[in-house]
Amino acid sequence: MLVVDDNPDQCQVVMRCLEDSYDIEIAYDRDEAISKINIFNPAVILLDIMMPWFSGDNFLKMIKGWKPEIHIIMISAYLTPEFEKVCMQNGAFNCFSKPLDFDQLHETIQKALNQ
Repeated sequence: MLVVDDNPDQCQVVMRCLEDSYDIEIAYDRDEAISKINIFNPAVILLDIMMPWFSGDNFLKMIKGWKPEIHIIMISAYLTPEFEKVCMQNGAFNCFSKPLDFDQLHETIQKALNQ
């Protein structure tokens, strides 16, 4: 699984909560994420919607056009129903608000991996 978030603290929380169940790579920006997608070839990406210098929803569309088999779970501290709808229309597997509910996130990741 690849976690793409510009907040190092958020990445560390995700890592601590999920590392016993998944191999996790972290990317703090789009270029690093692209590199890790090429190297790591994750089945699931946890992608922050609001990132400096690029929009997670646009990156979602780019990834789905390039690697449609990857399941992308969007996360945001500012998730609105309208933005969630746009993300789902653009191919997101699911969307979560921060702070994350890790039990629910784990269930969603399992569903994505079992498809």
